[in-house]
Amino acid sequence: MPKIHILERPLKISSNGDNYSEYTILPAGTVLYDDSDSLNRRVMVYFNLQGVDFNFEEQDPEISKQPSEVRSIRSTELSDILKTIPLTKKDIYLIIKYDDSINDSVRSILFKKYKIDPSEYEK
Repeated sequence: MPKIHILERPLKISSNGDNYSEYTILPAGTVLYDDSDSLNRRVMVYFNLQGVDFNFEEQDPEISKQPSEVRSIRSTELSDILKTIPLTKKDIYLIIKYDDSINDSVRSILFKKYKIDPSEYEK
């Protein structure tokens, strides 16, 4: 049975290709499937395709997997991210809540800045 992890907070996905967007967001609640090996820590995400069709082709055996990078979002990045990606109040709450680079007083200030009442999400 594969090991899974359900995201508690949104994560930032960075593309490795030069021709793609700089980043996007993987939402909280996404199920990650462990695909790690002895050298790399990797996860897989499965999507049901709805309203899109892709032309899949055989992968070149000389090219290994080319994973994108996924990392946590720091509270200091929120203002820039919000300029290009709409986040829900709950997304913002989770990003601030799980940002281990800030202390509780800064966390309180950020909740006020983004007009978030933590009690709405801590049930």
